[in-house]
Amino acid sequence: MSKYFFFQRFLRLLIKHSAEHYRTYLMSTAVLVGVMLFGGGFLFVLMPDPPDAGFQNVCFVMLLLLSGTMFTSTIFSDFGEKNKASAVIILPATTLEKFLVGWLYSYVLFILVYTLVFFTALYGLANFRTWGNRAFMISSPGRDVLIAVFTLYSFLHAVALFGAMAFKRLHFIKTAFLFFLAYAVLLLLNYLFLHQLTGAQFVHVDVPFAGLSLMSDGRYYVVENASSATVVVVVSLVVSLLLWASAYYKMKEKQVV
Repeated sequence: MSKYFFFQRFLRLLIKHSAEHYRTYLMSTAVLVGVMLFGGGFLFVLMPDPPDAGFQNVCFVMLLLLSGTMFTSTIFSDFGEKNKASAVIILPATTLEKFLVGWLYSYVLFILVYTLVFFTALYGLANFRTWGNRAFMISSPGRDVLIAVFTLYSFLHAVALFGAMAFKRLHFIKTAFLFFLAYAVLLLLNYLFLHQLTGAQFVHVDVPFAGLSLMSDGRYYVVENASSATVVVVVSLVVSLLLWASAYYKMKEKQVV
């Protein structure tokens, strides 16, 4: 039996976690369905034309990122509560197994449940209103959108998971505040570096590795690299892996050996 991971022990831990939290997860799913139906129904009433593929993709991505990060920030909340932390820490399972249970629920299972709920709600809304002869077509995200969603959700999930282990209370609020603060500082440093490098007046503040937009001698230039999108994806996934590993070791610090 491995001291790091044993499948049968992991399976028992997963079943135990599911039995203890399924009511909360079902209630959260019901709330998510209500938000989608109520908010979507309100938008459908106001929209003069059927929502196109772009609008559907934006809604899919934004709701996924918001609800996913909020859920992830609570997945290890037991470690922050004194009356529950001891019981969780002394469970006869390894730190890796406990971490994987939370990761599985907040990453794999959440994405599957969210996708099912979103398109089920969208199908229900499709029969809620008609726009005369203009048909409403449900659009599934394309390959490029799926890559962007996977990359961005992986990164934000890793940030939220690390914040959940780093802070004892108000995980989501503290993590979001520090994330946006760090993002603003990163944009500023990137802007100052490129401004110093080129000496041009920038009209756009670009994220690192994403390209360069500047104005020089009254002309507007956009400098792009064909592989910049690939670089951004690879860097984001590497950072996500590092944050997942950091969250695991933060969890290990709380574990009684």
